[in-house]
Amino acid sequence: MSPKALPGFRDFYPEQLAERSYIFETWRQVVRRYAFLEYDGPPLEPLDLYTAKSGDEIVGQLYNFEDKGGRQVTLRPEMTPTLRAW
Repeated sequence: MSPKALPGFRDFYPEQLAERSYIFETWRQVVRRYAFLEYDGPPLEPLDLYTAKSGDEIVGQLYNFEDKGGRQVTLRPEMTPTLRAW
């Protein structure tokens, strides 16, 4: 049995990655031209960042878990809450 990627995840093999990288670099060139700044954030966020925005019902829609420090964390599904906290 060959391993399958988890839902919501995928591999990018060389040809696909080259195409994706070309598109991303083109986007970067355009946004720099118009003085936008690039931002990236951590892949894990505190779960309460999302429940504060959307309520407890969002918990069932996220990949979340308790980390080794006892904190409730989630995989970041999008950037909006992260940017608002900035």
